[in-house]
Amino acid sequence: MKKFKFLLTLTLIVGLYGCEEDFLDTVPANSISAEQVAATPAANQGILRGIYANLRSTGVGNPTRVDLDYGHKGMMAICDMLGQDIVLNNFNWYIFIYNYNGRQQTSNRTNIVWNTYYTAIADANSIINGLEDKADRSVDEDALLGQALAIRSWSLFNLVRFYSDTYIGNEGSPGVPIPDRIDFDGKPRGTVQDVYDVIIPGLESAVTLLNGYSRETKQEIDQSVAQGILANVYLETGNWLGAATNAAAARSAYSLMPGEQYAVDGFDDINNVEWMWGADIDNLTSTTFISFFSHFDSTNGGYGGIGFGFGFKMIDARLYEQIPLTDLRRDAWIDPVDGNPNFPESEGYIGYANVKFIDDTFFEGDYSYMRSAEMYLIEAEAKARLGDATAADVLFELVSNRDPGYVRSTNTGMDLVNEVFLQRRIELWGEGVSWFDLKRFNLPLDRSGPGSNHRSFGLIDIEAGGDFFKLQIPQGELNSNPNLGPADQNQ
Repeated sequence: MKKFKFLLTLTLIVGLYGCEEDFLDTVPANSISAEQVAATPAANQGILRGIYANLRSTGVGNPTRVDLDYGHKGMMAICDMLGQDIVLNNFNWYIFIYNYNGRQQTSNRTNIVWNTYYTAIADANSIINGLEDKADRSVDEDALLGQALAIRSWSLFNLVRFYSDTYIGNEGSPGVPIPDRIDFDGKPRGTVQDVYDVIIPGLESAVTLLNGYSRETKQEIDQSVAQGILANVYLETGNWLGAATNAAAARSAYSLMPGEQYAVDGFDDINNVEWMWGADIDNLTSTTFISFFSHFDSTNGGYGGIGFGFGFKMIDARLYEQIPLTDLRRDAWIDPVDGNPNFPESEGYIGYANVKFIDDTFFEGDYSYMRSAEMYLIEAEAKARLGDATAADVLFELVSNRDPGYVRSTNTGMDLVNEVFLQRRIELWGEGVSWFDLKRFNLPLDRSGPGSNHRSFGLIDIEAGGDFFKLQIPQGELNSNPNLGPADQNQ
């Protein structure tokens, strides 16, 4: 197993870039100043690679938890486990996220979310501080700065959605601290608006700076990914035109995989034509049992299914029953009546268990962070809210690929928006958006309604906009940050 946790020390730079002898001969032995970073492209590149590595590694969240601390994909899992579309089969891994006890300030689970994204921000700031005000940046430095700005904005976007209210109607609600230095030492919460006032300009600058940049792998952020992040932010803030425009631009370089591939692909290969951004996992970078597939693959020897028997991740029966019989995505879950011959009951598989995420290797399945399918859904929703008649065309292009029986929708306005929302729940199941969508649509958490298959330990309902739609700030942050006190804590 190969872990990268970038610590901004000379030791790591030596390990990653031992050939940079001129640089190594002149830097202090314990740190890299902003001036040195600005003068050393190799150092900036090393920091960026460290950030991207952290996003798929264990140990960054601190403390390491088998079910959560494997980078951004673990945070995506938290988002889904807090929602209602995933059913946890057994009282086991994820239970204290699923039952909301893990949102409390004393839980190491909220600590992991906080540390994962603030670590990325701290490292991104070391690049931004050195390059943002540099007058004679090269094209390569523009690309480095663009990626760093995108990472900082994206991380703040995730944090403000986890720890604060949704944007629309809550602009003056408490936000999250916004660090401006590597050694973040106690900023106040400010407001939700304050946070977005940093997020949006940073992403807009990133889109410009990354124009023409050709990345080496899909593990890096390029202009299309920055546009995709900005489209999500604009959707959250009600800038429908900006959301539609950026989503369309973001997906323009990507196609959709054949609909027949959806339920058999396994969602484990970064070379999938519609993957925009992700992590390429191999035998050196695999985190084995502390990984997404260990917990979400129903078929392997990990914690998520027939292996250790710690519990399948199942689809909410009420959502499953809304998937048409002609929809090819329906086969991403085991039919509760007809079963699935490839995953027989005799081997321990059960109805509603997911077979969407399958890794045939020994925990070397790749991680998807962003797909072009999501961009279609953002564009369709934003255009529907604008009253743009082409919204139905955008939705048709995606859904007809997945469901040969789908007919172009005649819905308009909020009826069409709600149809897009249903398609988001189906298409992006298990991909880290469901809880955020409940907040954004101002909907309650409903696990106990008629037809629910949520187990007794998960029958939790929360009113729309309720306090439990926010994680609490970690106790350690309250103890160490002089600008945060008990009155600043989420209830």
